[in-house]
Amino acid sequence: MDKRIYDMANNIVTGFSEEENAEQDIRKLTEAETGKYMHNFRKRKKGGKKSIPGPGKMAVCAAALLLIVGTAAASSEVHAAIERLQWTIGSALGLQKDLEDYKEVVDTTVMDSGYALTLHEVVASEEELWINLSVQKEDGTPLSLDEISPDGIIAINGKRIYAGSGGGIHYLNEEKTAVGMEMHYSSDGVDLTGEKDYQIIFRHLDREGKIKGNWTFSFTADASTLMADTLRIRLEKTFTLPNGIAVTLTEFTSNDLEQRIFYTAEAKEAIDYDLLVKAIDEEGQEYTFYLSQFNGKEKKGYLRAQDTRIPDGIAHVEMTLYTVAMPKENGKMSNDFQPLGDSFMVEVKKPAGI
Repeated sequence: MDKRIYDMANNIVTGFSEEENAEQDIRKLTEAETGKYMHNFRKRKKGGKKSIPGPGKMAVCAAALLLIVGTAAASSEVHAAIERLQWTIGSALGLQKDLEDYKEVVDTTVMDSGYALTLHEVVASEEELWINLSVQKEDGTPLSLDEISPDGIIAINGKRIYAGSGGGIHYLNEEKTAVGMEMHYSSDGVDLTGEKDYQIIFRHLDREGKIKGNWTFSFTADASTLMADTLRIRLEKTFTLPNGIAVTLTEFTSNDLEQRIFYTAEAKEAIDYDLLVKAIDEEGQEYTFYLSQFNGKEKKGYLRAQDTRIPDGIAHVEMTLYTVAMPKENGKMSNDFQPLGDSFMVEVKKPAGI
């Protein structure tokens, strides 16, 4: 099945007023400005495929992802070509669990400019909002992955945020009439615990801005339950990057959505190096955490497990930090990671009752 992973790392909002609100277009930040806001790392090469640090494998077999439950009721014949898709966010993210206790089911379709955009489900996590979307043409004709690349303007409790974002895109059916996307938006430090009102506005569905319209979704979400069910293990392991900047791996976290390793840096120049952590369990199974986000202003970030996660039954893992310099000219990420400092053991088994 054809699939393409796309990158929205530079779509970071800045310089807006309440009067402009959602009408202002997202602009690109310069390299100098990225240190003030978020720098998200997404494109990775593994096994010849592009992928994104996410909770799990973001694109899996369509048969496992999708159930077509019928033809949507519509007010015209052209709308009758839209298929109703039953597609959970757990399946979209390649997770074994459904996230039933943590997700909000939105299941709302908005039609404009000949395109139907459906917001299926959302999950609020630690300073991040996860969503899964699907796009179809109202006339039911096939879509090209190259023409679909939406990114939303997001507001929380009526206030637009500086939301770095990333996600994956792929076909949902063999006819290539439905395209699915999994996206995650940074809240830029906004605490997402407690019920909050969200609004996501899509003004165009492609990179060039040729598919214009208004696809707006409103919903509530609360990260409190997921945060309460998150295992947290202190690490406090400090390493020195080749440029002399110290970074400290502070905490390992695990929940049904994702696993992260948080870190801090003594200076924003830590952004000059990509980081990777490999964890190996008692049986020799390896789990990789890729750098997902670094906030140059706050000098902190996190790595996220990709493809595989440490299973609940594992008691201990040995972690090793690796690093490689970020590209300075061609923008091509290097996989020539080298170990940094000594490996260390971490007890990751959940205590009884968690």
